[in-house]
Amino acid sequence: MTPPATAPENIHPEYTQEDLHEWPKDGFENLDSRRLAASSPVVVAHFLERMDVDDRRLVLRKLRQETATDILSEMDADDSAEVVGAMNEARAVKILEEFDPDDAADVVAELDDEDRVRLLDKMEPESAEKLKNLMAYDPDTAGGIMTPEAATILPAMTVNEAIEKVRTLSEEMEDIYYIYVVDEAMILEGIVSMRDLILARPSRKIGDIMNPQVKGICHPKMDREEVSLKIAELNLLSLPVVDASGALLGIVTIDDVIDVVHDEATEDMQKLVGAGADENIHDEISYSVRRRHPWLQVNLLTAFMAAGVVYFFQDQIEQLTILAVFMPVVASMGGNAGAQTLAVAIRSIALAQVQEHDGMRICTKEMAMGLLNGIFTGLIAAAVAYLVTGEINIAAVVMIALVLNMGLAGLAGAFIPLFLKKLKLDPAQSSSIFLTTVTDVAGFFIFLSLGSFLLL
Repeated sequence: MTPPATAPENIHPEYTQEDLHEWPKDGFENLDSRRLAASSPVVVAHFLERMDVDDRRLVLRKLRQETATDILSEMDADDSAEVVGAMNEARAVKILEEFDPDDAADVVAELDDEDRVRLLDKMEPESAEKLKNLMAYDPDTAGGIMTPEAATILPAMTVNEAIEKVRTLSEEMEDIYYIYVVDEAMILEGIVSMRDLILARPSRKIGDIMNPQVKGICHPKMDREEVSLKIAELNLLSLPVVDASGALLGIVTIDDVIDVVHDEATEDMQKLVGAGADENIHDEISYSVRRRHPWLQVNLLTAFMAAGVVYFFQDQIEQLTILAVFMPVVASMGGNAGAQTLAVAIRSIALAQVQEHDGMRICTKEMAMGLLNGIFTGLIAAAVAYLVTGEINIAAVVMIALVLNMGLAGLAGAFIPLFLKKLKLDPAQSSSIFLTTVTDVAGFFIFLSLGSFLLL
């Protein structure tokens, strides 16, 4: 198959996402290295994630080491690790040393044990030690997402000396947001802004112009969601991470927090319905089945519970088959009402808008809202039921069942995530499965009980 024609360099020098995704699988060697180098690292990273490891290496060999590093840093850590582990050892080591330390730690942590030991042994001892220290932290904590590269100066320095130090640091560090003042033991003593540093007299001591009140100090075991909330609350570009003695370990930067927010939002959305938190649409079938199947078994069990309610009322349904027509209406409306509450509750919990004492008030409010929506919805459904059947009793059963089920759905949609949070579990983890159980089982039972009582 003939690959797409190469566009003239002066018209369209880089590849677009569409260009790369339409490229034939047997023609990767025909990709233009200059256009690849000019393309967005994110676009190329997404392109590589769809390939096997040999094809990824084939494409990356067309690029300079710095460009390849930029692309690998945009890929998922496990995909990058697969490529790095299969690379020539010398190039793999150089790429790992060019990564930001926090990104390199994520990739090295995903390597096979043998590859991890082999590559760490070949790295510069200082770089390898940084990575080992970072890998000691849980990846979902402040220590797991921080970078150890922070701009630090001593309080005894003059402003002129500090400026020279910052100039030197700027050659090694990509971004310098704030300058932290530490003593010889790296104990955090204060912070200096670039503005204050530039405007101060050259002979003044840093200890005289620093701000000793450092905002947003984090501890390495702090959950990364708490860190993201703190950086948003304080409107800062980075937060310092210190150990129990107050020594500066590193900083969490705004770009790391953006990644956390993105990851947590997509993870919660997937966990809500029982999919794997880290799944993507291109994963191997076996992997996705392992992540999803256990929750499908749970869902099957809850579905049998709902079916058991229907089985219990089978005699009544045989006598009045019209009940079967309206059963899905009652269950569906309850499920939708509960899902609305569930979404709002999980978002509020994630944004730390829910306090320990708020549970009862939230559950009561959401149940009242469900009942109110049930009345409005029930009136319309009852009118339809009356027009279809001409029976006022059937209309009454539909309305009362909707009101009660939607009120219960509101209560369950608030209670389930709050209860999971109380148990120190993720409020998003398959909450919708438990909610569906409540609305289906309770909805069928309420509707069929009312039908039996009022109609038979």
